[in-house]
Amino acid sequence: MITDAVIQEIYKKHKRPPKDLNDLNLPEALYILRPYHNMTIDSEDLSKAEVTLQDMEEYSPFRRFLVRSLHAILHFDRYVAFVFRSHILFLSKNNNDLQVHFHPEVDDDDDDDGDDRSWLRRLLGF
Repeated sequence: MITDAVIQEIYKKHKRPPKDLNDLNLPEALYILRPYHNMTIDSEDLSKAEVTLQDMEEYSPFRRFLVRSLHAILHFDRYVAFVFRSHILFLSKNNNDLQVHFHPEVDDDDDDDGDDRSWLRRLLGF
């Protein structure tokens, strides 16, 4: 079971895309999801490649995504998670379900001293 604590840890651990997109191991994820999700990749060059979920509605915002925007691909018992900066797509390994988790907006300037300035402005005294 993927809990809120696990999701928060995913966002914390995968804040940035990998330096090498081959580290994502996208072909393995596509192979695992093939029985229930019709996914295609349009280029061999991962820095320009786009993944399309062919069985989704044409107007869905989750139908296509750029590989370079992926931060991680994680495998769980029942899901493969495609981690992005602002959301995670959970694709089921057992059926054609797709779940989306949106990263809540976090206020980085939320300090106990009530100072609304950025950390850099506070450091420089602006």
